[in-house]
Amino acid sequence: MQTIENQTFTKQRIELDGTQFQNCTFVECLLVYKGTDGTAMNGCQLDNTGFAFEGNAAKTIELLAAMHKGGFAELVEATIATIRGEEVQQPGTAQA
Repeated sequence: MQTIENQTFTKQRIELDGTQFQNCTFVECLLVYKGTDGTAMNGCQLDNTGFAFEGNAAKTIELLAAMHKGGFAELVEATIATIRGEEVQQPGTAQA
């Protein structure tokens, strides 16, 4: 994975796949994730910067949205809670 450190990007479209950003600043950029490779952002600052999913990543978001709308909201919400680092009780288990 390529590493980019201590850079400032302004008014650019930045594809995230396959790149790790450390201590970078993004000003009025569009960060794009396609789901073809991993990415990481550590110690970065975002200033009026957007985020978009394309390709495989967009398909994953579409699947989660359809599941949420189609009666599986609890499963999708549990997935989002896991992303947040929250402890999630698995369906069918008792909480002590």
